[in-house]
Amino acid sequence: MKINFKNTIFKYDWFLLALVLAICAISILMVATATSGTTGTSIVTKYSMLQLLWVGVGLVAMTFVSIIDYRFYAEKYKWFYWGNIAVLFLLLVLGTATRGTVGWIKVIGERTIQPSELAKITIIIALSKVVSDKMRGNGEITRFTDLFSIFGYFGIPFVLIMLQPDWGTAFVYVCILAGILFIAKTSWKIILSIAGVGIASLPIAWLFMATWQKNRILNFFNPLADVNGTGLQVANAKLVIGSGQLTGKGLFAEGTLSKLGFLPDSHTDFIFSVTAETIGFVGGTILVVLYAALIFRMMYLAMKAPDTLGCLMIVGVASMFLFHIFENIGMNIGMMPVTGIPLPFMSYGGSSMLANFIAIGLVQNIALRRGTNKPFNEFSIK
Repeated sequence: MKINFKNTIFKYDWFLLALVLAICAISILMVATATSGTTGTSIVTKYSMLQLLWVGVGLVAMTFVSIIDYRFYAEKYKWFYWGNIAVLFLLLVLGTATRGTVGWIKVIGERTIQPSELAKITIIIALSKVVSDKMRGNGEITRFTDLFSIFGYFGIPFVLIMLQPDWGTAFVYVCILAGILFIAKTSWKIILSIAGVGIASLPIAWLFMATWQKNRILNFFNPLADVNGTGLQVANAKLVIGSGQLTGKGLFAEGTLSKLGFLPDSHTDFIFSVTAETIGFVGGTILVVLYAALIFRMMYLAMKAPDTLGCLMIVGVASMFLFHIFENIGMNIGMMPVTGIPLPFMSYGGSSMLANFIAIGLVQNIALRRGTNKPFNEFSIK
């Protein structure tokens, strides 16, 4: 496939990238604040430098993914899909549990990678390709038989993730599927039927949950039931957020609740609480506005996509980010059950950061090619 880099710089969606980099800049500052110790005043910490490194690696991956036409990825989706399925299966067989979940593979020393994060990208590509193929006839999905192959591609990784068990990530997959099916003009009868089956299966799912997972859900419905036990994380997170008040306590302020150990995983799962304590309600609002702009920008690019496949891919990415944002911030303020879902581009973690940048690369890929309907093997960036 011929690739011409001439004027590519002018075709990139720089506004989308600027939003991502703005969030990453806040992330590095907040990770440094959360990991600098009780008296630390330097942005240079082990975790902030690693976060910066992963941002750099992510930018390289984003650039690479955006160069090769997205229709090439769709054409080879089975290779990516089954490769990820093999890794997820081997992880269940050979992996060891960390905090009750078999979700990580050690690569170098204590460094790990989480295959389920990268699998989100292959799920988006595979589902977008299969759904777009089903839409070729009448431009929408109106028959239950159209869903057989769609749910087949969705169901295998979903079950493997549930077996880890990583219910948070599994529900990210559900959100990706729901977003793609909704944009694909799926019949409301089918949507309501799927929703009905999902609701009816909740009691069965409850039987297979681990005790700690059940406790988190019960605590969500009754936060005061065990404030000193299962509800301690959420209670402390809200206390930390409230302590920031309007403008926050400032970067590297001494004696903050997050530095005094009120929050476990303050640089990962509860990074939003640290952000609200450090730069207050104003800073937290700015972060939420950046995320809203990110989602709206992706939906705008979805409307400008050169074909249905590209539109569905962008919607899949937007759905993934939307669930992550809603769930993570929601659990920090007590509106959602506590899960290990990271906040995109904010929470510390290499696998998450890399997967997020690859997803943005996929969106940039489609944005670069808006305005043309040429087949992928005849297309070049001019």
